Amino acid sequence: MIRFWDPAYQCFTFNQKDMTPSIEEYAALLRIDNVQLNKVYVKEPKPMTFKKKLMKLTGMTDTWTEK
Repeated sequence: MIRFWDPAYQCFTFNQKDMTPSIEEYAALLRIDNVQLNKVYVKEPKPMTFKKKLMKLTGMTDTWTEK
């Protein structure tokens, strides 16, 4: 099965057909009992820290903070 896994698309590819596990299959694999099927699950974005905001505004890289 590992040779069919496409990490770029995070799915299995068989003869140009993409297959991804359903929410029910993920819940069974991860042993999660309280999955709500009508809910969208997304990764929560992390807020930008002050240091990252400052670097973005000034165009600096992260190397100056390591000194």
